[in-house]
Amino acid sequence: MCARCGDRLQPSADFCGACGVAVPAVTLSAEDAAPTGFRDTIHLRPRRGAAADERVVRPSLAIMFRMAVGPGADYYAPRFMEFERIGRSLPSWNWPSLLAPSVWAFYRKLWIAGVAYALWPLVAVAAFRLIEPYLGDSSVAWLACAALLIWLVPGVAASLLADTLLYRSARRLVRKAEAKTSRPQDAARMLARHPSIAPGLAAFLGGAAILLAVLVAAPSLQTAYADRIVRTRIAEVLAITEPLQRQVEEWWGESRSTPISGNYGTVGARQRPDLVEDVDVSPVNGRLRLTLGPLIPELSGRFILLAPALDRRQQLQWICIPVGIPARYLPQECRKG
Repeated sequence: MCARCGDRLQPSADFCGACGVAVPAVTLSAEDAAPTGFRDTIHLRPRRGAAADERVVRPSLAIMFRMAVGPGADYYAPRFMEFERIGRSLPSWNWPSLLAPSVWAFYRKLWIAGVAYALWPLVAVAAFRLIEPYLGDSSVAWLACAALLIWLVPGVAASLLADTLLYRSARRLVRKAEAKTSRPQDAARMLARHPSIAPGLAAFLGGAAILLAVLVAAPSLQTAYADRIVRTRIAEVLAITEPLQRQVEEWWGESRSTPISGNYGTVGARQRPDLVEDVDVSPVNGRLRLTLGPLIPELSGRFILLAPALDRRQQLQWICIPVGIPARYLPQECRKG
């Protein structure tokens, strides 16, 4: 028999037909050549450009992987054997882990991954609260970004890494079983007695993770959406007073002075008393004072100052000065100052 792969050799053969090694250099005596323990092999069909070592995989691994994985072994075992053949795992798609990553991880007894997937929505909501003021006025962009960070990113990551994580876990279990036994059949029996899944804990811990996301992430998203509505209305307040700002700019460009009184007929704010309770132009410096109306109950009666200031080119630039308005309610133009 060949000492390298264990294949039976023909008496007159100069080379091993399975692995190609020269017979005189590797032939063993009859009593030394019998394969024992975990040195069994399976010879796969060689592929063009593949190294010789890629063709030799222990067939007992296929059985032990099936024992280590449990349900779904018909799907996972061939992939794990391929990982063994090429010497590394590869990203692949796993649909069950897309919908509920933490539940799938706990079901497969991948505890660290399950905890990470369970905590991800909380981290994602915190990150979303930081970037959502800069998403603009589009509700579609707001909802798409929330879904991307909170659900799609962990789901896609879990789907791409699922086979790799489960392969490493199964491989670790197989090595432990082989270290404690002397024969493949004993290792397989040990793996068969070891529960490969945890449906009860998956239901409990996965349900707790979903409940945590609902109780913590959902109220935070609801608050963020309410803040966005207020920002949108304040942005509308600023937009309907733009004609009055242009009037002040024109007066300054023509006479280098501000208007004594504004032409409020050019401002639609007078037609929206629920949004803007009052608009006033200072005859001294052209400053606009916008008093918010009852359509924004959180800020009703508070006001925003739009103060004209000269830049280096002697052009008027408007500075937004919110008075008594929290920063989370301010649109981007007021955050810049």
